[in-house]
Amino acid sequence: MMRAIVVDDELLVVEQMDRMLVNAGVEVVGYCVNPHEALGMAKALQPDVLFLDIEMPELSGLEIAERVYADKLDMEVVFITAYNQYALDAFRVNALDYLLKPVMEEDLQRSLERVGTRRQQRGDAVDSSGQRTAVAELFGKFVLHLDGGLEPVRWVTAKCAELLAYMLLQPWEKEVSKWELFEALWPTQNEEKAGINLRSTVSRINKTLRDCSSGMALTSVRNGYRLVLSDEAPAVDAAELELFVLEAVEPDPDNLTHVEQLVHRCSRPFLQEFDGVWCEPYRKQYRQYFLHLGKKLLAYYEKAEAETLKALLLADLLVEHDPYDESLRETAMKLNYRIGGSQRAAVYYEAYAEMIRTELGTLPGDTLTALLRALKL
Repeated sequence: MMRAIVVDDELLVVEQMDRMLVNAGVEVVGYCVNPHEALGMAKALQPDVLFLDIEMPELSGLEIAERVYADKLDMEVVFITAYNQYALDAFRVNALDYLLKPVMEEDLQRSLERVGTRRQQRGDAVDSSGQRTAVAELFGKFVLHLDGGLEPVRWVTAKCAELLAYMLLQPWEKEVSKWELFEALWPTQNEEKAGINLRSTVSRINKTLRDCSSGMALTSVRNGYRLVLSDEAPAVDAAELELFVLEAVEPDPDNLTHVEQLVHRCSRPFLQEFDGVWCEPYRKQYRQYFLHLGKKLLAYYEKAEAETLKALLLADLLVEHDPYDESLRETAMKLNYRIGGSQRAAVYYEAYAEMIRTELGTLPGDTLTALLRALKL
């Protein structure tokens, strides 16, 4: 049975959520109206899901969620809020979902299904054969997790993390020449110094990978190195995104949760902590992949016409990555109109017009302007 904690400074909301969760077959193991008690309760009771009100006095639900993730607590976070403008912040702190007050049964059921799916995926991360499974994240800060654990592998130096990230972006078991690695990771050093640093970094990586029984190693081959795998290949978010795009995967009811999670996970900066020139072509490539899949998901939402707010949040997220894409702006303006009428659409248009007037010295395109006129009719 799924276990939950509810945190809201309004007792009536807590009692309502308690009844709805119990009716849905969820065990409510705790609840509180004092946000300062929430983190301690979560640590003590270890629920599957933490339902958090965002707007609370002194300590917001967003701050509590950030502490949950910082402390590596193994639970999902679902926000409950009366203010839909906070929903994008919910995605930014990696919350699984959000619910708008008053909470509807169908919305709660949707969230519980997502919690169940995420918990199942996390459980499946441990291979039934007992071999350690690896998951590498290249969007955001580079991390490598083993067996679905929340605590990532720790690297001796930042260069160790950077070199392994570079190798994970190559085709599996490709031989990468040492000169290519010199150019990418030690471009200002002479060959002798770069060679010493490369060998030292490889040695440190292999020791770390060996100590945690990862099933991976960097092996010397002729004039370079190759990443070899004794077990299955690690799951890499960048590779998964690329596969979805190149195989033209379309969002549908069966894969929707997976696609949503992938899009939001890949909305973070690619190779965030690395500043090497080698990163730039990859950033451009995977930005295009992210926008491509994100637009497919947005089109699915528009066609379904079921969750306008979620579609608008996604449109805003995509616009952050491509602020001058007027096709995205058109979609966002239509969604603003659907939520708040012609006045809200006009406010959105004027904000965009002011931005490009200031930054580019130009005006919105004819299509976007014509759409605004049509929405005002």
